[in-house]
Amino acid sequence: MLNLMRYSFFLVFVLGLSVPRGFCQERKLQFNGFGHVEGILEDNDGKNAFFSVGEHDFFFNSTLSDRISFLGEFVVRFNKQSGTAFLPSIERSLIRYNYHGNHNMIFGKIHSPVNYWNDSYHHGRLFFPTIERPLAFTYIIPLHTLGLQLQGQNLGKLNFGYDIVVGNGINSLDAGNRGVHLSFTGAMHIKPFENFRIGTSYFFESTQAHLPGPHSGHATNYSHYDGPEYEGPMDVNNISLSVSYFGNKWELLNEAGLNLTSTDSLGQANNFTNFTYIGYRVNDKCIPYIAGDVIRVALNDLYVHHFDLLKFIVGFRYEVHYLLSLKAQVEHIRSLHSHEDHYHDSPRLALRIQCAYGF
Repeated sequence: MLNLMRYSFFLVFVLGLSVPRGFCQERKLQFNGFGHVEGILEDNDGKNAFFSVGEHDFFFNSTLSDRISFLGEFVVRFNKQSGTAFLPSIERSLIRYNYHGNHNMIFGKIHSPVNYWNDSYHHGRLFFPTIERPLAFTYIIPLHTLGLQLQGQNLGKLNFGYDIVVGNGINSLDAGNRGVHLSFTGAMHIKPFENFRIGTSYFFESTQAHLPGPHSGHATNYSHYDGPEYEGPMDVNNISLSVSYFGNKWELLNEAGLNLTSTDSLGQANNFTNFTYIGYRVNDKCIPYIAGDVIRVALNDLYVHHFDLLKFIVGFRYEVHYLLSLKAQVEHIRSLHSHEDHYHDSPRLALRIQCAYGF
């Protein structure tokens, strides 16, 4: 290990000496960090109260030239398999090449452009309108893709945008892929007037590897099917529709998704998700809000447990500073999980407070 570290430092030193002088003069590096801490009081087969250190996100932007840039996002998050209970992960690492006007070619690990939330927010909770992501992001949304992306932004009078992505599938690892099947994502949106956006996307993958991978959602222990692994072909389709408006007073967001998985043995499973958020900005700092979140997974789905989950949220956000926000919300969760013994970690009623910050 020591020899490997010495070799790595030597390689970085040599590469640094070999970079052209003009390249270093053009390069601009920006670093931002984001984190959050929470307090939770929950009633789930007994009351629990505790504080929690959340994800800490390290965000890099580097301008290499007038057409080439790098974006990196590295997160340290809780992981009970670690001796320290925290492990780092690479959430995004990409090179962007602006080849013409508002058209870009992107290569690397990206946020899959499937909806407004995944396009707009990174892992820093500072900018989330609520404390946490919608439920679908834990279970069936293809969050990341490692591959090649073609992107266009703000085209024409309607500010049309498009994304076309070919890459590793949701069950792949960042260092490789199982089989020869790649995933495909196509997305488009328009922004006909200020602060309003409507968009849709389609994701497809055909795979024979059904173990959950790092791109299939920031999964909990029981988010995926844990019965005998199905060894035949499986087609995964995800269709999303997003509508958002974040104006001077009102904030509205609806994320709807239809997830379809098809197998030879049980046919097509139809899974549905929907997240609705409504906030009202009383003044520059105070935003009360409500939200509803629902996810329904079919009985014949072989990738995710069959369950229905309905979540209601009443909350309040106080934006102390552009780098500091406080949130408090009451959550009521109703679970109709068919495998109830597999879902002890879902509270029926919870009070959560969060302090999210940037640095």
